Amino acid sequence: MELAHGFPVSAASRKSEYSMKLLIASTTAAVLALGASTPSSADTYADLQAGTLTGALIVQWLEPDVFLFLPDADRPLKFTRSNGDIITPGRMLTDGGSIPRPVWALRNYSPWGYAPAFIVHDWLFHIKQCKLENHADYDLQKAGIVMGEVIKTLMESGTTDKDPFTVNVMVTAVTSIFAQGAWDNGDCIVAPPAFDAAPLMEYVIDFGG
Repeated sequence: MELAHGFPVSAASRKSEYSMKLLIASTTAAVLALGASTPSSADTYADLQAGTLTGALIVQWLEPDVFLFLPDADRPLKFTRSNGDIITPGRMLTDGGSIPRPVWALRNYSPWGYAPAFIVHDWLFHIKQCKLENHADYDLQKAGIVMGEVIKTLMESGTTDKDPFTVNVMVTAVTSIFAQGAWDNGDCIVAPPAFDAAPLMEYVIDFGG
């Protein structure tokens, strides 16, 4: 199978990717439906430490559900955790957040509702699956916490509305036993240096710094 822009993706990789998205999406939907039985969203939110987002987020739309994240040459997107760790996502293919389509209409539950958080989380998955530098520093739980920290950073800075329950939903979904399978068995898919056609659209979000 190939993307419209000439990037080959094996059928096995597509099946694995689809299964991962279905499982995480199902977990998200279950948490939304059974929110009262999940751990306290207030406690989860309070436990997360906000950090600092700087740089520019650049995403090119290649085809439906396929985007290319590009680090800005001069001001790459960076998330600095409260402990001083810095995460700088590199060039990769992404689809934003694995959010079930029926809840896309809800505020902040689109695949790009918390774009920087999803990009940072995708990058941690990518470095693990491709065995890139620092991949051993993160496991599934830590990657999920980092995503929650980025969302909290967006909320505390006023970039998005403060919504502790949403943070709980997202973190619960990406640290579930279903997500563990994707973390352990996901394929390393590397974006090629160039595509056969220009992107359909490019989006840029600047976080200053």
